[in-house]
Amino acid sequence: MVVNLSKKRHFIMRKRIKIFLILGILSFIFLFQYFGGDSTYKYQDQNENEVPNISNSLEGAENILINYILRNTNLSASGLINTVDTLTILNENNNPINSILIGVPLEDASNLIFISARSEAKNTLIVERNYGVLQNFEMIKIYFDAPLLPSQEKTLSVKQSYINHVTYDIAQLEEGVTQIVNFNGVLWPILPYRCEGNIRSFYRVPKGIEISDYAKFGDMGTVVQLNQQDRVYYDLANSIEYNYLDPLLENLNGAYMTYVALKTTIQSSKTGLEIEEINREITVSPWGIIKNLEEVTIQNVGIIQIAYFTLNIPKVARNVRIFDDLGELVGTLDTSPDDNTLQLLTVQLSQNRVYLIPSSKFTFSLEYELQPQNYLSYNWLQQSISINLQTTSYNFLIHRQTTKLIIEGCSTIDYASSPPEATYNIGGTRVLVYSSDLVGSLEKDPILIKYTVDLFDLILRPIVFIMIIAALCSIFVLIIKTRKRTEEVSEFKKEFIPLTEIREFCSLYEEKNALILEIRKAESETKRKKIGKKTYKNLLAKNTAKIDQIKEEILPFKKTLMEISESYNNIIKKLDVLDAERESVDDSLNLLESRYKRGKLPSKAAYQKLSDDFFNRRKKIDRTIDKYIQQLRSYLL
Repeated sequence: MVVNLSKKRHFIMRKRIKIFLILGILSFIFLFQYFGGDSTYKYQDQNENEVPNISNSLEGAENILINYILRNTNLSASGLINTVDTLTILNENNNPINSILIGVPLEDASNLIFISARSEAKNTLIVERNYGVLQNFEMIKIYFDAPLLPSQEKTLSVKQSYINHVTYDIAQLEEGVTQIVNFNGVLWPILPYRCEGNIRSFYRVPKGIEISDYAKFGDMGTVVQLNQQDRVYYDLANSIEYNYLDPLLENLNGAYMTYVALKTTIQSSKTGLEIEEINREITVSPWGIIKNLEEVTIQNVGIIQIAYFTLNIPKVARNVRIFDDLGELVGTLDTSPDDNTLQLLTVQLSQNRVYLIPSSKFTFSLEYELQPQNYLSYNWLQQSISINLQTTSYNFLIHRQTTKLIIEGCSTIDYASSPPEATYNIGGTRVLVYSSDLVGSLEKDPILIKYTVDLFDLILRPIVFIMIIAALCSIFVLIIKTRKRTEEVSEFKKEFIPLTEIREFCSLYEEKNALILEIRKAESETKRKKIGKKTYKNLLAKNTAKIDQIKEEILPFKKTLMEISESYNNIIKKLDVLDAERESVDDSLNLLESRYKRGKLPSKAAYQKLSDDFFNRRKKIDRTIDKYIQQLRSYLL
């Protein structure tokens, strides 16, 4: 009984110890939480940034001030309007902000084809277009590259491209028929913040175009000239009625639209142009060759015909060619006035093509090479290319554009800064396909591709070239050997030549030539009165009879030789031609002498000059005949 009581007490003690331990642990946790939650133990982690408020909901928008606005609008007669807004934002809130809103009128929302933003440090900013609507405007959100702290300023630039802001008319003015280009657009950037300070707007007029009319807002609206270019200038500082802009331009009572009318002659070639489609191929060779080929379909959407148009290509472009199905087009290169990294290419249609009339289309191809050191870098077998897929810059709206980046000798694509819409292989070539719609001149498409070169393809290509060259050399050697064998067979056949016929033909021909020379000698001595005329006549009759006899005797030998070989045939034909030519020269000499004796020639000097020419010609004929006779005799050897 005593034993049972001691065991029971021991069990109760162990149970109490466990309870005390559990209560102690719970008390420690409670105290830790209590003191940990006390404000005296709290601290600010300097490595953590407070989440900034954003202006998307316009919370704190009344404390955001725009104290600088500069709007630059390029009035292009082609119909594509580019606007660059420079804004300085002052944050008067007690908390940082990381974005602002910029508005576009709802009726212009579909005409905005491109918008981008950059910070003062040239960093590209995120532009979010979620099609939110505030009053009559679509609001577009632009994120900063770093939060804008209270009482600090930040400057950024916003680029926009618009279409359908230009219309065309034909007017009859005093100077003649003129094209009127009408522009309608927003005078100031639309912002849901108060704007005051330096607020200006410029509308740049292209060279060669005059200003016909423009809108004025009170005292605002003048024409100034900067860099030898006219501009329509609006400055809020010149206005008496307005010295600030309310959010969303409410104090303008909706009068925020402006217009500018330009006039050009119908021969100026400045009218509406659009590119219907571009198919571009950029070929990158592992040997460091970059080739750009574009097929462009351009359309005249204006109301006058054009004789030329311009486009911009990289300054480093070489071997530029412009052509179509009919051949080469005339193009001139010049320095671009707007960008020193580009060169201006003017395509002439009036010289070897026809004018591009309204509503007509023209398809042409543009080809050039780019210097690889500006785009390629190497790291053993890995190469990388950094290039703007918009290699050629057009000042027109591009409806559809397809770019194929063709990388030859590529094994794998290791990295692509922008994923392609499609990719496929052709042998050892990788093709990356990119496409886009409604592209403006402000839009850039830089891309970085890293890839591994296929070593087998690099080795295989020169081997193929070597094999082709070796095959061509083998064919050449085979042809030479075949020709030598043919010549050997020909030489073998020449051993079976008619020796008797050649010997008799040459002997008779030489005898005939000797008789002719004897007649000439007797004729010359008769003229010098060394022999009598009667003697000369007897000699002439005798030799003439022998010559006629030789001609009859030589005929069978001539016929035999001409039938045996083509070589003999050619020689004999040439001898016949020379005989005829010699007789013609003799007749000419006799006629000349007869005319001289009758006094038909102007002078003795003329007679002497002509007779000397005939004698020289006859000597040349005699030498040529001797040469062919000797050629025939060489077969006897």
